[in-house]
Amino acid sequence: MPAHSGWVVFVELHTLPGGGRSRLFAGQAVIAPCRAQLEAARRRGLRTAVAVSDRTSYGDQFDDVVDAWLITNTTDAADVTHVLKALHGEIVAVFSSVDSFVKVAAETAAKLQLAGPQPLGAGIARDKAVARAALAAAGLPDIEWGVKSALDEDLRSPIGYPCIVKPVDGASSWDVVLAEDDRTVRDVAARHLKRAYGRRVRPQRRLLFEEVLEGPLMSAEGFIDSGEVRIIGYSDRVLSAPPHFVELAVRFAADAPFAGADAYVTQTLAALEYDFGAFHLEFILTENGPRLVELNPRLVGAGVQHAITEVTRVPPADLLMAKLTHTPAPDLTSAQAVTELYLTAPASGRLEAVGGLDEAVTATGCRAAGLYVELGDDVSSKVESNSQYIGYIHAVGDSREESYTLARQAASHISYEIR
Repeated sequence: MPAHSGWVVFVELHTLPGGGRSRLFAGQAVIAPCRAQLEAARRRGLRTAVAVSDRTSYGDQFDDVVDAWLITNTTDAADVTHVLKALHGEIVAVFSSVDSFVKVAAETAAKLQLAGPQPLGAGIARDKAVARAALAAAGLPDIEWGVKSALDEDLRSPIGYPCIVKPVDGASSWDVVLAEDDRTVRDVAARHLKRAYGRRVRPQRRLLFEEVLEGPLMSAEGFIDSGEVRIIGYSDRVLSAPPHFVELAVRFAADAPFAGADAYVTQTLAALEYDFGAFHLEFILTENGPRLVELNPRLVGAGVQHAITEVTRVPPADLLMAKLTHTPAPDLTSAQAVTELYLTAPASGRLEAVGGLDEAVTATGCRAAGLYVELGDDVSSKVESNSQYIGYIHAVGDSREESYTLARQAASHISYEIR
């Protein structure tokens, strides 16, 4: 029997790269995170409403699982709260899985006395410099860092070179570089000043300068509720070469990557004042211990959620809805590892044909293979952010390393005709 008959409200939607328009896939189809969440809400008897600034940007692909589209300024909690008056019946939850709108959703939830992270927490400020300052205030080990305006006429690193430069409010690896000199910094600043975030979000136009760290990039995936941190597992990354460090693969398993990992995650979440909701906490494991990269107050991105389902047997969306609606969360079991390997174009031009998807998914361990783009789309072999992926491979193995090897073997079956 349904647990609720009220509304769960989404503030904007977390979709797949390129909107996930393509239907070129084999094996298990990867669906957008928001669709999985909308469907999970529906299974609990909830009605679904989505507050958006631009209805047309989503097309009609979610109309079958959205009961009400609410058009408003989604960058302002007062506007979102006001438009919710159009809904008749109890509002059970208000949240967002889109980084730029988590704080707005939290403010709205607080106004309605619903569950959500505290609105003033450093973890949802959408400002990496605020998060760094919070770590310092909590006395946790951190890195050397500094902030400058991208509009500074004499822009240079305040911490010396080499350094990592990124927008304080960036996403999707946009405008992230390894800088060796002033010229590189000014080039990335010029590129960032032309960047539009969309959905009415105004970039702060401030750059964060960070110490270069050596070690693997990892993340903890989980939920926090009433002070209890529940870690689903940990992911590590395969990254492209400097200067952009784009993720080429994400490898997930339940086991902790080092002794004390769970304690580190719990302490960091507390320092960032993040006390409710899903989390994707990224850190680099240095020889001196873990150092924070960033907190994303949401589930891990896009297809990785689907990949996690392959080894836990429970969609992360079901866990999320259980937490939001205060219903029992399903149990998780995981004895294997899974890799999401991101496919990138081998050449630039127009994608005319793709072959080998069916062969890829019959390879050992492969569960899914597909594209985020369609035939006729322009693709680029120059990958500077994760918004330029063209597809995915999911493969399961007994370890992170084995699942990655199997994913690469499956991907070798795929061929592209690009003109």
